[in-house]
Amino acid sequence: MEQHILIVGLGGVGGYFGAMLARKYENSDIHINFLARGNHLNEIQQQGLTVVLEKETFTIKPYKASDQVEEFNTMDYIFLCTKSYDLEETVSSLHTCVGPSTVFIPLQNGVDSKERIKKYYPNNLVVDGCAYIVSRLKAPGVIEVTGKWGTMNFGLDGEHDVRLERLHDLVQKADIHVNYSDKIEKIIWDKFIFISSMATATSYYDCSIGQVIEDPEKRHAVIRLIQEVEALALRKGIVVSKDIVNETLYKMEQMPYDATSSMHTDYINKKPQTELASLTHYVISESTKNNLPTIVYQCMYDDLQQKTMSDR
Repeated sequence: MEQHILIVGLGGVGGYFGAMLARKYENSDIHINFLARGNHLNEIQQQGLTVVLEKETFTIKPYKASDQVEEFNTMDYIFLCTKSYDLEETVSSLHTCVGPSTVFIPLQNGVDSKERIKKYYPNNLVVDGCAYIVSRLKAPGVIEVTGKWGTMNFGLDGEHDVRLERLHDLVQKADIHVNYSDKIEKIIWDKFIFISSMATATSYYDCSIGQVIEDPEKRHAVIRLIQEVEALALRKGIVVSKDIVNETLYKMEQMPYDATSSMHTDYINKKPQTELASLTHYVISESTKNNLPTIVYQCMYDDLQQKTMSDR
């Protein structure tokens, strides 16, 4: 039976997972499709998508790559790998390839993707998901992966669905580390605490994660950030790892010294949009609703907001 999978957004996350799936299921009845744009799409269509790993480099071609949603069949699974600020525009454009049984798997950095997608597709299965990977779009048609991680997580809290079991098997057979969990909320928030504190700190200090962690003052600020998000999670009744501060610091220490967050990279490249709203301001606004202080987040957000305005 044919299955149709769409990868939306072919940056570091979507590019890696999409390429791994396309390599495994080339010339099969599982069709891996890419929705991309610009020079990146042109290169994929003409030369294929190249993935540079530590010990190997490979190039694949998907079943179909296009920037026109109308060209795709109705999808069984849609992986959303765009930046969080592109989510609404992206999902609102997908109607022609969404059927009643289409499953959405968001792999964004934030914690509210599921509810945002549900506004557009209330009757479809939308799971929670996240990825741990250090990767980037190195050049049009080229994804570079560094570091030790390349893990995909998805699931439903307290629920199972046969479509997700099938997806787990399909992804696992493509040599992707994948975790299908019925306790996904904890995984999502553990990741959010990690990525939010890292993105905010690296962007604020304008330096790599290695430089942040080795400096005592900056490291202490990161700890304060972690504690502020942890307090928010607990106030919301969300269970996170008991030793979340040290676990998060350990994850940062395991990253390549020169690695940084995608939000920091967007600031470096003076992109017109960043993930400041979903990774930094979200913590402040939700904490305010819950009568929690966010002294360090507020300080860094104010500075980054000024930086955003001055870059425009």
